[in-house]
Amino acid sequence: MAGAFKGLTDAQWEKISKYIPQTSYKRGRPPPDARKIINTILYVLITGCRWCDVPIGKQWGKRSTAHQWLGLWRENGTTKKIQKALLSEAYVLGLIDWSHGSVDGSFAAGKGGGDGVNHGFKGKGVTLHALVEGNGMPIAVTITPANGSEREQVMPLLEEAQVRRLGGKRARNCPKILQADKGYDSKQLRKQIRNKGVKPIIPKRKMPNGKRPSGRKQPKLIDRWKVERAFAWAQRKFRRICIRWERQKKYWAGFVDLAVSFMWLGKVLP
Repeated sequence: MAGAFKGLTDAQWEKISKYIPQTSYKRGRPPPDARKIINTILYVLITGCRWCDVPIGKQWGKRSTAHQWLGLWRENGTTKKIQKALLSEAYVLGLIDWSHGSVDGSFAAGKGGGDGVNHGFKGKGVTLHALVEGNGMPIAVTITPANGSEREQVMPLLEEAQVRRLGGKRARNCPKILQADKGYDSKQLRKQIRNKGVKPIIPKRKMPNGKRPSGRKQPKLIDRWKVERAFAWAQRKFRRICIRWERQKKYWAGFVDLAVSFMWLGKVLP
């Protein structure tokens, strides 16, 4: 249950602490305890509560400080670094199935306002685009305004899915087969996917007269439903990303990065 979160365990903190930059100081107020800050951010992310409802205790940080550091860690790449590091460890452990993958988008209604110019969003919500591997775990995520094209995010997702071995060498960064629904039907997109060395499986849309498109037989999807299950997993475990309450994009994107990271954290820990 979301409300059962009591803070990071020692094993979880040991996994991610080495990827959080240490802040040094010579004078003035000392930097906050990073573990308390992460605990507070995760409490909001998992429970979906307001920042003013964060509990008070020795394992929690101040809500204003946690909110500030969430944006700073997103801007300096810390949240993305944690995500990539856990993906690299999952690759070494053989937890990533590169035989096939799926892409899809999920809409999140916006309640935090913003006009796209000042806050990084347009319209009334955002669309979360995800690429999952054969087991249904997300390996790449992008965020666009709600009126953004889902087809245009396929190639950025394939570029984002770059997993490196712990030694620094690049591993395979694309599934051998990529599945998508009829909404991604496009000759140009299929050509771009093939140029990446990936076989696209995208059913064609019906013709305006209701007839099936001519040509070869419609390709059969393997298990595209797993990408929809991944969205359901994320929204059930991390309630804060069900609705975009954040006005600025960096806070929303930071929450999404940490959600993907902690989905993989549960896999790499024994």
